[in-house]
Amino acid sequence: MATAAAACGMVALCLAPSCTRRPGPVHVPSEVIASTGVARPARVLLAEGIESAAVSIASPYTVEPWGERRRGTPPVLATCPPLANGSVRITASAIIAGDRHFPDDAVLLRVQSRAALTLNGRRYRGDLAVLRTGPAQFDLLNVLPVEDYLYGVLAGETFPAWPAATLEAQAIIARSYALWRMAERREGRFDLYATVMDQNYLGMEKEDPRLVAAVDRTAGLALLYQMRLFRCYYHSTCGGHTSAVQDVFPEPPLLPLSAVPCQYCKDSKHFAWKRTFTKAEIASALAEKGYSVPRLASLAVASRTPSGRAKELSLGLPGDRRVTMLASDFRLAVGPGKLPSVWFEVRDLGASLEFTGHGFGHGVGLCQWGAKGMADAGFGAAEILRHYYPGAQLQRLYEPRGSI
Repeated sequence: MATAAAACGMVALCLAPSCTRRPGPVHVPSEVIASTGVARPARVLLAEGIESAAVSIASPYTVEPWGERRRGTPPVLATCPPLANGSVRITASAIIAGDRHFPDDAVLLRVQSRAALTLNGRRYRGDLAVLRTGPAQFDLLNVLPVEDYLYGVLAGETFPAWPAATLEAQAIIARSYALWRMAERREGRFDLYATVMDQNYLGMEKEDPRLVAAVDRTAGLALLYQMRLFRCYYHSTCGGHTSAVQDVFPEPPLLPLSAVPCQYCKDSKHFAWKRTFTKAEIASALAEKGYSVPRLASLAVASRTPSGRAKELSLGLPGDRRVTMLASDFRLAVGPGKLPSVWFEVRDLGASLEFTGHGFGHGVGLCQWGAKGMADAGFGAAEILRHYYPGAQLQRLYEPRGSI
């Protein structure tokens, strides 16, 4: 692994605050990063298709028509005092916040204080958007600066006690993923799910000064390939070797998402594991997901990826029938928390099957426990990222507190 350059010739080789050279021809949509070098707020989906929500706002706030679904109303519908133990609901003619009615189908509650919003008992930074989706249903979006969003993502995706270099690397790839998703969904009603469907976002629930500092130290830095954003996959534990993206997801090969060796994640409890399930349990789990498996007679690995993970499985059914299914689909059906990865061997114990395997997660991109091991061994954030995303570079895309 190459040693980080001492000079600040490229942001890619330096994480110091002084390394803030403006990026070159970065191919990022102007709807995400403006030509003035500021990022638009992230729109995070907190709740979908609901009928009411408990809301408190500890500071004054304004209510504004939001997006392109206005009804010719003024830019600011109302200036409101703090709202304690209130609610948001919707009728056929209005959105109701507290005891105030607003006629638009989408409004933004713009909070005057940076961290004054509480939704269903959880605190959030930023603002709250309410979008009508039906006669009595609506979605709730947390609208906030990307850096503030990342505070809540790191709280849900890593551990504050881990080395600073690991937290910095996590902040950079979480930011890169968020910006990529914001570009991809820029025409949609939201940018990011608040769950593992994108990144696990917890608002302010588990914020920690060490996580906040890691985000702040890397403010505006993103990982690019050929000066373009890409989907920075990451996972818990690779088990000794990451997987190429095309071997896991229906995507073309991409150099930064190639398979790379990893000797640093051995401290993870999921580096090596063993699980046993009865054949009846597996058949039941598959049936719940819609697979026609009345009884499972046997299971074997039919093919493997170059990194050694199971790619296809052969399932033996009654009447000497056999069916083939993707190992990734099998894992999701059994439960990703129950079957940590698809890097496994299978042993038939008669009424049950024993899985002996390595790793936790899909195996693509950064191995989080490997990043911790690299930091423990003295590597910095830039070196960690170069190892897990070969060919990618860092660029500072925007100044941290700007918004369009």
